[in-house]
Parts: sequence; structure tokens; C-alpha cells
Amino acid sequence: MRSFLYFTAATLAACVLLICFLDQPLALFIHRHTGWAVPFFLAYTEGADHLHGWLLSQRLGPLPWPYVLVVVAYLVGRWGLRRPGASLFLLVLLVHIASQVSSNVLKGVVHRLRPEVLFGPGYEGLGLWASGPHNDSFPSSHTAGYLSLFWPLAVAWPRYRLPLLVLPGLIMLGRPILGAHYLSDVWFSTWLVVAWTVVLGGLLAWADRRAANKNPLANQG
Repeated sequence: MRSFLYFTAATLAACVLLICFLDQPLALFIHRHTGWAVPFFLAYTEGADHLHGWLLSQRLGPLPWPYVLVVVAYLVGRWGLRRPGASLFLLVLLVHIASQVSSNVLKGVVHRLRPEVLFGPGYEGLGLWASGPHNDSFPSSHTAGYLSLFWPLAVAWPRYRLPLLVLPGLIMLGRPILGAHYLSDVWFSTWLVVAWTVVLGGLLAWADRRAANKNPLANQG
């Protein structure tokens, strides 16, 4: 918890500094010097989006079947096989949904202009609470969506943290390179995912402890 509080304080300070002073010059620098990387990150992101969209389009009743499978895996593992570690299935799903919903809500509140407006006609000020198109930059929903699928796993399995974070890491790196987001957009979405993992992970751990206290046999395989 202490490390999360440190990260929260660093995120607040960094995002204020970036939004007020550094985001725009950094975006212009990246735009001018990383054009060679755009085709790779564009293809990578489009491929990930296509796969993610296809998976969610496969329905089992009103719900995407991957969601249903995750819930079934949790129920069978946690309450059928009595494995506390099966709560990780539910944690990933809850963090994913919470991160996406909260990032989209914030987009509709902050209304920050995207870097592509800066590269084109430009704008005065910080681009916050702006009207018109392309005003959904903060925070990055791509970062929230993809990182939320892997960060809870990376926390649970620190030995495999690096390979688990390759896919979302490339998505996150590509957002500024593609001119879709400022650095603070990506950073804040990262904090959102970490925060939801801490909060929801703590709630699930509390629920598991409470269930174990009520039924001492619940955690025995």
C-alpha cells in the first residue's frame, strides 16, 4: 500500500507538470522524430484492436463469451475446487471493466484535445474542457483497456511480469508515437489500472478471508 501511495503522489505531480508545461513540446518532438516507427505501432495496435473486438463480439446471450468463461473459471476454481488463487480470474475481469468505464467517464468530463489538433491547426492553452471533435484525449482508453488485462497477472506472478507486460507496454508506447495521446494521458491511465487493482484486489482478498473464517474447509483443496 505504501508503494501505491508513493506512486499516486508521483502521478499527481507528474501529470500536473506534464499537462501544464511538458506534454505539448514532448508531443511535437515525438511527432517530428519518430515517424519511422508509426507503421509498426499502427499495425500492432490495429491488430490488437481487431482481436479484442472480435473476442468481445462473440456473445453468449447478452454477454461476451470471454467474460462468461472468466466468471465460470472463477466459480469452478474458487468455490468448486476451493482454490483461493482462482480469485485472480475475477480480479482481471473486474479491473478490466472498471478501468475502461472510468477512463471513458473521465474522457467525457475532461474533454482534452488530442495531439493531432496540436499538429494541425493548433490551439491555445492546455486544450482542457474543449468543444469540438478530437476532444477525448485524457486519459488513454487503449492504455486502460490493455494494461488492465495484464497488470493484475503481473502483480500475482512477478516472475513473469516482464513478458506479461510486453503487449500492453507496446500499446502504451505507441499512443504518443501515433499522435493519439499525450504522455500524461498514458501515465494517468496506468495509475487508474494500478488503483483499481489495489482496491478490487483488496476487496477480493477481504472476501476470501471472510469466507475462510466462516468455513475453515473452504480453502482446502
